[in-house]
Amino acid sequence: MTRTRLPDAPALLSPTISLNRAILTLALPAVVENLLQTVVFFSDTVMIGWIRNPAALAAVGLAGTLFYLLMTLFGSLAVSATALVARAWGAGDRPRAQTVAAQSLILCGALSVVGTLLLIPIAPDYLRLMGGDAEVVALGTQYIRIVLWSSVFNFPMMVANGAMRGAGDTRTPMWNTLAMNCWNIVVSYVLIFGAFGFPEMGLAGAAIGTTSARAVGGILAVGALLGKRTPLLIPWRAFLRWDGRVVRRVLQLAIPTAIEGSIAQSGFILFTRMVASLGTATLAAHQIALRVESLSYMPAWGLAAAATTIVGQALGAGRMERAEETIRRTILFSLIFNGLLGLSFVLFSRSIVSIFGSTPEVLSLAALAVAISAAELLGIGVEMILAGGMRGAGDTRTPMYVTIAGVLLFRLPVVYLLAITLGWGLAGVWWGTAIDWTGRTILLWFLFRRGHWKTLKLED
Repeated sequence: MTRTRLPDAPALLSPTISLNRAILTLALPAVVENLLQTVVFFSDTVMIGWIRNPAALAAVGLAGTLFYLLMTLFGSLAVSATALVARAWGAGDRPRAQTVAAQSLILCGALSVVGTLLLIPIAPDYLRLMGGDAEVVALGTQYIRIVLWSSVFNFPMMVANGAMRGAGDTRTPMWNTLAMNCWNIVVSYVLIFGAFGFPEMGLAGAAIGTTSARAVGGILAVGALLGKRTPLLIPWRAFLRWDGRVVRRVLQLAIPTAIEGSIAQSGFILFTRMVASLGTATLAAHQIALRVESLSYMPAWGLAAAATTIVGQALGAGRMERAEETIRRTILFSLIFNGLLGLSFVLFSRSIVSIFGSTPEVLSLAALAVAISAAELLGIGVEMILAGGMRGAGDTRTPMYVTIAGVLLFRLPVVYLLAITLGWGLAGVWWGTAIDWTGRTILLWFLFRRGHWKTLKLED
């Protein structure tokens, strides 16, 4: 397959290339990559749903809260790498971009090993704390312990992909994700249901499929940076030295994002604990609705990735007007895409959730949640793009403050009020979530207009 070399920073910022083209050049492959990621979660949930054991769906849902927390923490390193690589790339300083990418990967690899060894023993305690019953804890512990071993591949993959995006390459991560996801779907199907003479392993088969796929993805992503598959080529010798100044700069940008992610995911864990208190069927329905809702992240995440890269490169090249217009244009695109998606959620919620093959009670609750989720889609898109643009400028603190405010002022108290105190159940959970996203978006827009993100310097 012939690959088209992506435009480098001067080409992306050239006045001869329209802003729409520059955004779509970066966003479309990122949207496809996110779609592929969503397809994996979606297909895994479908296959697990066809086991017809609500405890299996609930176990994956509770285990997922731990994995999302880890992905958020390590994703902060990817965000930092993207911003710093983009700024260096826009300024024409490729050696610095290479150094940032290499040091970010070294740091991520070391932390992923430590995190895996620390978390494996506490898996059952975590699931019990989350409110899982005996069957959910047993299934979830097995699942967590298998998937955790993929961390040493999965988290460096996230950082490698982030570095490539910072250099303007969103296509290589897309192709890598396609290969990884095809592997995951095939292996998970074979091992879950015992196809082609393999043993029927159920939930453990899904875990093995995920673990092996992440190994494939990590090898491809890091290999791309060492080979000639991406403009950001890192010499292997760069991985043999430690640059404390660069690592400190990476951490300075990553820590606020990590705190933001930790607060958000901790809020989500408490939020999931509230859902678990409503019963296993409600929790299973909630997991299905979350998988459907994740479709809304596709256009928003891709556009946010484009905003991060173009804003970082534009500021590195001294093009402030390009950075500002990029954020406004990507918001417009997101409002269009997510508006249409929200309409489809309202009209076709029952048909969408029916493919998960669970019990009638679970599917009925899931359809209600999906229809309500349409109210949050516009806010999700705008918030993600504003946060992505600010992070591309090096402002990782403002999104952190907004997330903390959202969790403490909106998500937890409003969901508790509606779902538990007023007895709205799962409907209250999703109406509370919609209020949370709307509140965050309004606050982040106000702070964006104040313009602090325009004044930041990322150089040592």
